[in-house]
Amino acid sequence: MEPYNFFGLGSLTDLGTRSGIDMRPTLLRVLTDLYVHRLSHTADEERHYIELALPMLDVVDVPTRIAVARRFARYLSPPLRVLQRLVRDVPEVAAELRAHPLLQPPAPAAAAPQEVSATSHARHHAPDRDEQRADPSYEIDAATASELSDLFFAAGAEERRLILLNLHIVAPVPAARTRTAPDPSVGRQLEAAVLSGKRADFANQLARDLHIPREQALRIVSDELGEAVVVVGKALGIPRDVLYRILMFVNPAVGHSVERVHALAALYDEITVPAAEGMLAIWQALRHQERPAATHRPLAWDDEAHEPARPGSTAAHRGPAAATPRVGERRSAS
Repeated sequence: MEPYNFFGLGSLTDLGTRSGIDMRPTLLRVLTDLYVHRLSHTADEERHYIELALPMLDVVDVPTRIAVARRFARYLSPPLRVLQRLVRDVPEVAAELRAHPLLQPPAPAAAAPQEVSATSHARHHAPDRDEQRADPSYEIDAATASELSDLFFAAGAEERRLILLNLHIVAPVPAARTRTAPDPSVGRQLEAAVLSGKRADFANQLARDLHIPREQALRIVSDELGEAVVVVGKALGIPRDVLYRILMFVNPAVGHSVERVHALAALYDEITVPAAEGMLAIWQALRHQERPAATHRPLAWDDEAHEPARPGSTAAHRGPAAATPRVGERRSAS
């Protein structure tokens, strides 16, 4: 197996050629969404994002570039090289960023008692941290999360591995956002559910422990490649030996191949907890798509029985014998 090398990430940007699906537009938008979750980044994190984003900006469509520009339009500290690339783009893209404080000319010396740097100017005019944190546009929207989740599950084993190995570097997500904490008992409970053949119980517990929709938990259980279960194991801190047994029994398509289980166990060792939490944050954003189920009522539902009787109405003086007939009961014709 080739040693991991972030600077070989060019292979990640041509996934469309190899898998038949162009993942670059969605991947760029989601990585940008995750990037702006944090108010600041280290020099390495910024450099890695730039090295991934700039080549992608040269090939993705205009709507994707507009979406990226809008994300950075109100962000406190966007990567300057990406900003400069976007502001030289077509007018529809550039217009989103022309008012950004980092791109404004410095104030005249006569207007300011002391020299003002571009960074301090941006801090003064950009939204404060509380405002930026509260801005709903900085959350992963459900539609984007759904797209990336779909593309992750549609990708092959090597494509998934590349995504998971790089996600935490270009777009780290604070652990607090995923609302999960390692718990040894969770792994034992999941293992017991799998060994007893109760896959529905396994999925229900995944939904509860990961705070994800049940439909997504079922998708993880039914996945025939198994990387999604590895993400679960890493995010929940499930011991490697327990995860190995879960992989053996959670899905016959995975468990019947010892080679596949070994490859997934190796992936568990390779990926980091922040990478698993990054993917988990995407799955948790799918909760925004859930809608409460509508209460079903038969066509002949007796609404009258639940309304206050009107003064002087016949219903107000009915005795028990005059109650409204039950649904399906016929009145006598005589």
